[in-house]
Amino acid sequence: MVEPVPEIKDAAAESDATQLAAMAREELANMATSDLSGSDSISLKDAVAATIQRAVINRWTRPPSARNGMVSVLSIQLVPTGEVVGVSVLTTSGDAAFDRSAISAVERVGKFPEIAQLDSRVFETTFRRFQLIFRPEDLRY
Repeated sequence: MVEPVPEIKDAAAESDATQLAAMAREELANMATSDLSGSDSISLKDAVAATIQRAVINRWTRPPSARNGMVSVLSIQLVPTGEVVGVSVLTTSGDAAFDRSAISAVERVGKFPEIAQLDSRVFETTFRRFQLIFRPEDLRY
């Protein structure tokens, strides 16, 4: 039986994540209040996607077996409030620990409050269920 290793929280990393989330929320609020033409709508989706990616990256713990070149594609399901209601592996990296660490990072985020600022049509078409491509070389470690 493998005993879980207690997670050591890094106060500086949590502070950075909090500041990053605040900046992203401010940017999204500015974009949401501006006139949303087609190109602005695309940039709003991009901003939300980048915010989601940063939040997951900040909560990812790199397993010892992770190597550059590994790719895991996750399916993430959200509700309009931004809460994660499901996450699963669509394409495995071939390393169970890496796949589990990617899922765990999404579950640690738990909620993406920026999603609640989106128009319901944008949410339904883009963020109700979406894919996240997870690669170690794209992440800080």
